Amino acid sequence: MKRNYFKLMVVIALLCTLFLSSCEFSTGEEETSEAPQVIIITATPNAQAPVVTEPPAVVPTEPPALPTEPPVLPTEPPVLPTEPPVEPTQPPAETEAPEGGEQFFRDEFDNGLDQYDRFIFKTDDNKIYRNNESLEKKAGVELSDGTIKFNIQDYYLYYYFIYQPQVYEDVKISVEVENLGYSASMAALICRYDENLGWYEVKVDSQGQWAMFYFDKLINKWNRLTNGGAADFNYGKDTNLYTLVCDGKEISFYVNDVLSQTVENKNLKSGKVGFSIQSPRTYTLMNVPWFEISEP
Repeated sequence: MKRNYFKLMVVIALLCTLFLSSCEFSTGEEETSEAPQVIIITATPNAQAPVVTEPPAVVPTEPPALPTEPPVLPTEPPVLPTEPPVEPTQPPAETEAPEGGEQFFRDEFDNGLDQYDRFIFKTDDNKIYRNNESLEKKAGVELSDGTIKFNIQDYYLYYYFIYQPQVYEDVKISVEVENLGYSASMAALICRYDENLGWYEVKVDSQGQWAMFYFDKLINKWNRLTNGGAADFNYGKDTNLYTLVCDGKEISFYVNDVLSQTVENKNLKSGKVGFSIQSPRTYTLMNVPWFEISEP
């Protein structure tokens, strides 16, 4: 292609030369003021064709592999628990009656009297007697139809029931007493009983007169703490409720749920509890349907 182009240019140059020569012959030998212009036609050097840069070849890459199958979705929703999971916890401590007997309860004597220590205190000689057949016969104590019945045929005979299985610091005790005859007959409540040290005791007769004592066993002496009369009392052949509370240094006595008096004493800190029926200067005929031990 370049060779043909060169030849064409040569031919054009020759044709121009001939044309100019013919023009010169036709005018004669006319002198011109200007020298003839000579046009020299030279061949155009080989020009390099513009280099066409092609874009870099795109290296084909494989498209990312697509899953041939759609992901498997659960056909059913997950089963949710109907209730929140129960975290394991320590089982609650079981409350059981203390070994040997209940701590707080009302005793209606349906199970007998085996849990009580029973003794007789004779105030005329200031002595305690246990298992004395002669005195037991005079005391006339029997359990019948859930009621302890006393028919005491002697003077100065105090019959005691002390609940054996438990020892208490602060406690409330109550007893119901039915008087069937004699005005001088007495009932009593006992707290912080210690066989070696003594106990607290409040005595009340069938006229509503009462007195509170600390019996010091070490010197075998009754110490009167206070005394008084019940504000609410059922006189004669009737039933009354007596309550004694030993709480810290305070000792309180109630008749038919009415407070009679509170005193302070710190000689005894703990002990057992119980009740007593007593005949100071007369025979005694009384019933005890129940005895209760509770928290103060």
